[in-house]
Amino acid sequence: MHRRVFLRKSCQACLLTAAGIVLPQFAIPASAKKRKVFRAVCNEQKQVIIPAALFEDSTLQIVSVKDWTYDLAVHSKEDGSFDVFLLKCTHHDNELEITEDGFLCNRHGSRFDKTGAVTEGPAGKPLEQFPAVRSEDQIIITT
Repeated sequence: MHRRVFLRKSCQACLLTAAGIVLPQFAIPASAKKRKVFRAVCNEQKQVIIPAALFEDSTLQIVSVKDWTYDLAVHSKEDGSFDVFLLKCTHHDNELEITEDGFLCNRHGSRFDKTGAVTEGPAGKPLEQFPAVRSEDQIIITT
């Protein structure tokens, strides 16, 4: 085997081994739930309209609004009303993750409960919330 071929194959083997050691630290755990994201637009009346049928299988939906930096978390409550939160930390504008208990900011550790209230700082303000109403087979979110 030529020296050049040997070095190339050795380097490839080293890189693959290193990737196997380093990458699992950054991988998303298999237990993490993958949520489908519904894509929507904000109309001229500053409304985001989503189908009510989204809530047939789950009480929580993630809505990605075109041209918005942050998604919305829309939660259908037992009384038929909806909570809608902007998934943006009120401390340093970081994207939030959904947890079993509410929402988490991975940047500085702020936590919010399912009502958007701060449960752990450094965030001092609750999540931005939008009103939503059901109209026939649609949910209308006013932004």
